[in-house]
Amino acid sequence: MPDAAWSLTRAIAKRRYVNRMIAEADGSIRSNSYPLKYPTLGHQPPSTPWTIDLSDDVDHLFWFAAFDLDAKRADDLDQAAEDLGVLVRILRTAGIPHVVCRSSPTGGFHVWLPLAGIPKPAMQQLAAAARAVLPSLDHGLLCNDRTGAVRPPGSPHARGGASEVMAGGDDVDVLRTPSVTAADLLRVTEAFRHLRPAIDPAESRPSGPVDLRHQGHRALPAWAAAHMATVAGGTDPSRTGYLCLLGAAVAGWSYADVEHAARTAPGMEHYRTRNNPTGGRAPRRERESATRLERQWAKAQDRALTYRYAPQERAQRDLTELRGIVATTEAMLNAFRVSPGRWTRAEADLHDSTVLTALAWLSLHSGQRDVVAALRSIADLTGVPSTTVDRSLQRLRAAGWITRQRSADGPNAAVWRVSNQFSTADEQDGPHQEVTARPPAELFDVRASLVAELDDRIDAGRHDVFTRAGLGPTARRAYESLTTDEQNPETIATRAGLPLGRARAAIARLRRHSLAIATPIGWRRRLHDLRRHAARLLGVDGTLARRSQQYAHEREQWAWWNADVTYRAGRTPKQRTRRGPGQPVMFRTTDDRGDDTMWPAYPRTGAGWGDHDTAWRFVRRGLVQELRDVELVA
Repeated sequence: MPDAAWSLTRAIAKRRYVNRMIAEADGSIRSNSYPLKYPTLGHQPPSTPWTIDLSDDVDHLFWFAAFDLDAKRADDLDQAAEDLGVLVRILRTAGIPHVVCRSSPTGGFHVWLPLAGIPKPAMQQLAAAARAVLPSLDHGLLCNDRTGAVRPPGSPHARGGASEVMAGGDDVDVLRTPSVTAADLLRVTEAFRHLRPAIDPAESRPSGPVDLRHQGHRALPAWAAAHMATVAGGTDPSRTGYLCLLGAAVAGWSYADVEHAARTAPGMEHYRTRNNPTGGRAPRRERESATRLERQWAKAQDRALTYRYAPQERAQRDLTELRGIVATTEAMLNAFRVSPGRWTRAEADLHDSTVLTALAWLSLHSGQRDVVAALRSIADLTGVPSTTVDRSLQRLRAAGWITRQRSADGPNAAVWRVSNQFSTADEQDGPHQEVTARPPAELFDVRASLVAELDDRIDAGRHDVFTRAGLGPTARRAYESLTTDEQNPETIATRAGLPLGRARAAIARLRRHSLAIATPIGWRRRLHDLRRHAARLLGVDGTLARRSQQYAHEREQWAWWNADVTYRAGRTPKQRTRRGPGQPVMFRTTDDRGDDTMWPAYPRTGAGWGDHDTAWRFVRRGLVQELRDVELVA
């Protein structure tokens, strides 16, 4: 087997050497790196595993595209297998020759494409498009023309076994003849872009035919109902299943409702069967299906809360503004990593970066630099108290990181903009033609990846366990920087923008509360979310829910006050939005304020001043409608 793998390696390698591992004195291999060069002239293969470079060392053109679908643990195999199914369907539809390999004993996959000398820009577009669709993909490998290298088919693995060619693809000999052109690769890129998740789920479209006969047992938003009826989950069953759960969470379904849909709805195929790497789908075990559904349902519920505050996306006519938003967001995330002295020095700095992340998220979602952001909306979105949000906005504004485009006025919230202080992408010293802007399609790919990254950051940190009475903002930042893939402490510290010592201490606290797991090389986030369990042990469970209820009461009282001021000024105030299910109307009458949907008179003192304490008691007890009914009866 090694001889056959070496023969193939010598035939397809575009450099005069391969990269090989170093064995320890006892013959074992402990480092996952390939530092030594081994010439391809000889017939004897290296004594340790080796990789070949994907590009040549002269023109740095790519001669292979290697899709590395990671499955470092058994728990990752399911996602990697689903991604493999999506990728293989795209390649078959486009008529692209490819070789599928099981890369390691844990079950990761390599998919090889023989390229006819493709320049780096085309590979960057492919990587950006694929990254938005395949969660398990190591996208950086696709466009690394300097050190990008992969173990070729048949080559041994450090933990035993070898890269095994699987059924479902072409014969390995197709790699000997480079045949995939730039035009072919563009078709693959466009296919990925067709499957790119929409920024707003309401704008998403089913990835396959819809069964018009399917009728859900409970109401759903129109976009979610379409995904729920998608036959066999479409071309991406994993993504379709998640969108079904997100729509159910938005519609207020219970877990029992979701379990029923998982058994019957066409779009929930992912929770009944798994992708078979060699083709087709295989039934899941009942326990496996229940565990996956429960985990994804918890994730969808978290994302549904974020979805409530997502602004409506504006149609993009001129991409200049969106390019600026994307560049600013990328520079902001980089600043968090490389400038820990500014963003993680004290608790206030951590709150500042969280609030700034929320503003950037709103801007990315809407496609507008100027975003409407009420204090309490940002507080709900981030889990940071509204008073702390206010102080953070003031500090960020004073430091020039954000600008206030319009002050809050009555019922209208303030309008904010993340400044260009992070990024100077629009400035350039040389001629204008030397500045290369991202192509529009690639720009939207990068935007989708940034939104996904900020979604994960916000959802991970917004929890009772990371309030000040819980583990606090430093532990929150460390947890946000963990992923379900193992990472060493140095990488986590860099992602968090924390000094290594503080990062280690924060991770140790997370481990004590079962929120981080030690691995052979570092740490990772738990697959099963135990944040609520930790919050209960710390006595902080329900903190954010109580804050959210407080903010809802404050919004209601503020709207009541503004409506009364508007009425007294001789104008017609807005109608009131009822909370909860309406009661039967026994009679209907009106007064000079309108019907029963209008606000009642605001309580006032004998001197005519607003009696806010009395109004607050009416609001907290839910008696505003009763007060309006009494007015109409009188």
